[in-house]
Amino acid sequence: MRRASRILVAAALLFSAVVASSGIASAPPPVAPAAGLNELWNGYGDQGGHWTGGDRTVSVPLPDGRTAWLFSDTFLGTVNPDHSRPSDSPIARNTLVVQRPDGTLGETLHGGTADEPEALIGLAGSGEHYWVGDGVVQGDVLRVLYNRYRTTGPGGLDFRSSGTSLATFRLPELTPSELLVIPVSDKVAWGSELLEDGGHTYIYGAEQGHLRLARVPVGGLRGPWQFWTGAGWSSHEEDSARMLAGVGTAFSVTRVDGEYVLITMDTSPGFSPVMLAYTAASPTGPFGDPVVLHRAPEASDRRIVYDATAHPQLSRAGKLTVSYNVNSLDHADNIADARIYRPRFVEVAWPPALRFIE
Repeated sequence: MRRASRILVAAALLFSAVVASSGIASAPPPVAPAAGLNELWNGYGDQGGHWTGGDRTVSVPLPDGRTAWLFSDTFLGTVNPDHSRPSDSPIARNTLVVQRPDGTLGETLHGGTADEPEALIGLAGSGEHYWVGDGVVQGDVLRVLYNRYRTTGPGGLDFRSSGTSLATFRLPELTPSELLVIPVSDKVAWGSELLEDGGHTYIYGAEQGHLRLARVPVGGLRGPWQFWTGAGWSSHEEDSARMLAGVGTAFSVTRVDGEYVLITMDTSPGFSPVMLAYTAASPTGPFGDPVVLHRAPEASDRRIVYDATAHPQLSRAGKLTVSYNVNSLDHADNIADARIYRPRFVEVAWPPALRFIE
């Protein structure tokens, strides 16, 4: 499984772009594991025969009460009674898990066959793989932005970005119906968050750890896009401004009580267990000083945490439900214990009291 190891480690490194920070004054406020969600996904994964672990962890509520859970690299196959995986467990580059209205998890959607699974979204013969950004329901379809990457060699970091595509799924079937290349550069990972607000869909992206922003009218993700310049909007991507330094490639932006909350993992220097939040009065910022939300206890010399993502539809008053992903830099660990490479869910207090000190 040398190839699988390269896939998972490369994805984790990509989704943890460097976050610049200057010092934390004190411990973050206490958080509580979202026990029900953690038990739900661990139980589902341990059953085998579908998703047994994955990263990115995006949830999109559907009109009929279901939820579409979008994942990037995903383990499929079986899990042994001792929580280990067979060494030849298949991996699909992206999948979708359906949560039923009663809260139980249903089928895992992927391409290929049960015996030889493939990614749910991709273009056969292109040599590219597609990692999930974010998704949104618009009318009778689910639209999801994926960032494309191409492998360039045998090493764990031998890949390069090749652009952004928009996938459309028919509802309620969740059948892929269109895969459209968005005419943007390969320098920005567009679609980390899709936020509908005030008649527009805001498209957040990251470029070498810097926040970028585009927008379209609601329902207009197919384009054309406009790009935030720092003072206004332009039809030219090259005019877009770097809004905030220090965001990972995977993060979320959520409107909470009239302000916009950006949540990301801090990875400076390297990987860090610290989860940060930034707030702004407008989707375009400016974003203020960071707030320390959580320190993930799973982090160690070999285990990394990344992909902090808020799930507002799952959050209670005064709380934000946030997931993050865990991975081991030693692929043998993920084979020995299937529970490592799965999302963790926590409830963080919002608004928190402690601030990051400059």
